Amino acid sequence: MTPKNSFTRFIFILIDGSPYQIFKDLVSDGTLPNIKRYVIDRGSFKKAVSTFPSATGPAFIPFFMGLFPGTANVPGLRWISKRLFQNPHRFRSPGICSYMGMDGLSFTEDLPHKPTLFNFFSPVSNIYNLLTRGCPSSRNRTRWIKPLAYTYAHFSHRWKFVNAIASKKLLNAVKGGDEFVMCLYPGVDTFSHLSHTTSACVLDTYREIDKTVGDVCRILQESNDFENTLIMITSDHGMSNTHTHIDIPRYLENAGLRCLHYPLLWRQQAESASMVSGNGMTHVYFKRDNEESSATGKSQKGWGERLSMERISGMGVIDPLLDIEGLDFVAGQSKDKSILVKKKTGQGKITCLNESLSYEFRGIDPLGYGTFYENLSYREALAKTYDTEYPDGLVQLWQIFQGDRTGDLVLSAQPGYDLRARYEYPEHHATHGALHAQQMLVPLAMNVPIETEYIRTVDLFPTVLSYFGHMVDLSQIDGLIVR
Repeated sequence: MTPKNSFTRFIFILIDGSPYQIFKDLVSDGTLPNIKRYVIDRGSFKKAVSTFPSATGPAFIPFFMGLFPGTANVPGLRWISKRLFQNPHRFRSPGICSYMGMDGLSFTEDLPHKPTLFNFFSPVSNIYNLLTRGCPSSRNRTRWIKPLAYTYAHFSHRWKFVNAIASKKLLNAVKGGDEFVMCLYPGVDTFSHLSHTTSACVLDTYREIDKTVGDVCRILQESNDFENTLIMITSDHGMSNTHTHIDIPRYLENAGLRCLHYPLLWRQQAESASMVSGNGMTHVYFKRDNEESSATGKSQKGWGERLSMERISGMGVIDPLLDIEGLDFVAGQSKDKSILVKKKTGQGKITCLNESLSYEFRGIDPLGYGTFYENLSYREALAKTYDTEYPDGLVQLWQIFQGDRTGDLVLSAQPGYDLRARYEYPEHHATHGALHAQQMLVPLAMNVPIETEYIRTVDLFPTVLSYFGHMVDLSQIDGLIVR
């Protein structure tokens, strides 16, 4: 196998919404022969932990920047900046964002001003990926066709041709000799939403991707680039099938809190907001009342600062939420800046000092770890929770609250449920976004051996760059190099 630092090309194939276990089963039963032959058998196949929220967009940031969504302050597909958000407006609402709409065009503008994978390679190609910082516009091969193709496929449910475009663009980029090619395949995610995670159309999509991988590798062999090309195939998040939709905005309104939620982003006199991601998690925000806003004697704009978990408990909001069937847990930030995780049967508390995590709970442990932890490094916290129902839960819950766009509360759904019941077309039959293993664990296939047992997707940014001799300051990112 090619030794490290001697690769000359990098091909990154991201299969949107591919759960680790399903991908593993497809490799085992022979459904993905090309991926097995050309990638896994020559290198490795690992289980990696995505990030919270496990949703397209935020879950791309670890791959391309080595940052958690909380660190990047892009905590979801939809969010509110309470500091900036004032009054809803039908066409322009500063401080409120939904990347499922026109705001998707400004995704990169909301990211920190740090380099991405694109900045380290030239020439590059980008196919469908919305994180385009560092990619010249002329190298974004689906820049013009993506809005039209995605819109048509969304309403017609014909995603097969969208994947076919991805394959054609990928093969052209490989033939053209681009040093870095990033190709996103949306079909597994979109077909899973429409049906379920192993439906016929989903499995056909996997087979089509596998065929293209075979074509890619044969092109590389013909150009004598195969041995010098790093190939990585992975996913941004997993999925789980859905049978019940929970209407969080309606619960908030029943509690007397007029709720702003997608697509009703211009509702006046709103006192709360629910910003859902992948439908498996949502940020909930509360507007401070006039007395609180004027307590400092200063003119207040926006909705004020984040409310503490104690303050929200005093509003009588949390207990009714915990009574909702299918809502897994409610998390928030305490007055002392620790993170509290609550279920009806117990409460957990995460604290962090100098990047050392501690965890304690009372009642039944809401995360199911069943033990107290003291002074764990981020890597130790990953190892101890890797094979649980909430992999990397301590770090993921901590990181999401490090951005000021994160909600006052973060809600996560149980498998089988999601947190959006209205205005979802088409109706979703599979869900992601939550902190549950089915949605957090993703496959990682690389044509290099990796011995490290515990891997986060955020580790892949520095790891890939290290194979090309590019070193980044690890103190400035959340990932580590894995071998």
